[in-house]
Amino acid sequence: MLLAAIRTCNSSPRLHSKTFLYSTTTLRSLATLQTITPQQFHNQFSPLVMAPASSSSSPVQLVDVRNHDEIESHGKIKGALNIPYHVAEDQPKLFSTVLNDLDRSRKVVFQCASGRRSKKAADIAMDLGFQQVYNMEGGFTQWQKDKLLVQPFTQNHSPWVHTVMEGNTDTAQYIVTDLDSREAYVIDSVLDYDPLGGIVYPETASALVDFVNKHDLRVTKVIDTHVHADHLTAAWYIKGRLATDPEFWIGKDVTKVQEVFAKRYNLSKDELHFGGDQFDKLISEGDAWLLGADIQCSVIATPGHTPACLSYRIGDAAFVGDTIFMPDVGTARCDFPGGSVKNLYDSIHKMYNTWPDDTRIYVGHDYPTDGRKYEVMTFLENQKKHNKMINDTVTPEEFIALRQARDQSLKAPRFIHPSLQTNLRGGVLPSKEKSLHDSGLAGQFFKIPVRWRE
Repeated sequence: MLLAAIRTCNSSPRLHSKTFLYSTTTLRSLATLQTITPQQFHNQFSPLVMAPASSSSSPVQLVDVRNHDEIESHGKIKGALNIPYHVAEDQPKLFSTVLNDLDRSRKVVFQCASGRRSKKAADIAMDLGFQQVYNMEGGFTQWQKDKLLVQPFTQNHSPWVHTVMEGNTDTAQYIVTDLDSREAYVIDSVLDYDPLGGIVYPETASALVDFVNKHDLRVTKVIDTHVHADHLTAAWYIKGRLATDPEFWIGKDVTKVQEVFAKRYNLSKDELHFGGDQFDKLISEGDAWLLGADIQCSVIATPGHTPACLSYRIGDAAFVGDTIFMPDVGTARCDFPGGSVKNLYDSIHKMYNTWPDDTRIYVGHDYPTDGRKYEVMTFLENQKKHNKMINDTVTPEEFIALRQARDQSLKAPRFIHPSLQTNLRGGVLPSKEKSLHDSGLAGQFFKIPVRWRE
């Protein structure tokens, strides 16, 4: 084995990071607020709410600003994102920040029960500089009078999902928040790594912590969807810098992955325990809890990419890690130890058969094709209809052949060795080694297995 020395650094050169952020400077749009009736929306825009990002027609964003109890009692329009207007009255800066996470390149339609609150929300969006803004006249009440399709409430209130892309590994990091309580989770965070300098540094993670503190969010959980092989988790760094002392969660089968790679890297049990005690809580399929007072959370096991992958449904949003990617990209690889193409097929079809079609699927990475911009969310319905590897017409045999052929062409991730040796320790770097040449410490080292090939 080769040993790679590690250094930590607080002022290392900045690595480029892609982030889905917009300025919150108030810029009243030169455009005018447009109105649309429920029937017009149904005829012109309804198919575009659920349209995939790669479609020829730009998807439309429908924002329902009613309160949670109204949605529970009366249902909603399929595909609507709920951002309650009362947040604008109680926490106006936070409401503007949430709106700024919408895609400005797409039409935004605001809807409430009658059209009054949605008009106020639409005016705020116009003040923020949005150009294509509509208010639905008559709102949900008129929608019902017109006998248009209503989606029943299925324990699927919308959390606020703030996304930050880490550009060096194309990793999507998520801050998922209940707007009423400001309780939040951080999902699949990244610790920066410079492989040539052997430097680990928290630039990206520090930005996440700053965002949390700026908006006074109360992070109670830091979640990794699986043991990542392409980036170092920042979970323990973030946990240690937030006053809320959040718990670090991961799937219970992380212990299987620990045992496999402890042998691969020849690590003693003192150096890597196999019991998962590096994490605060090990999660299993079927576990359920609440984010805030009424956003239902649940878990399904989705092995295939690794044996320990879990997918988290938080209200109407699901965080699937590397299980499935955007429809034009396909799925995760299955050639890591413990990976299984058959298990991945079954896991994705479990999503297809378990969750509502308008569940928002947030992927762990994006690798844009054909020059499109980065996208990290699509509806489950789009995966079922359009995923190029595993739409609902693809048989198990077809998927297995396609996935195995693709895996044979893939190289190992660039950061696989430092990632696994950090992430299996729960985000903690290897212990400092004693110097063989004096009485001090030599430093921290990653191991790299070496094989000879003719």
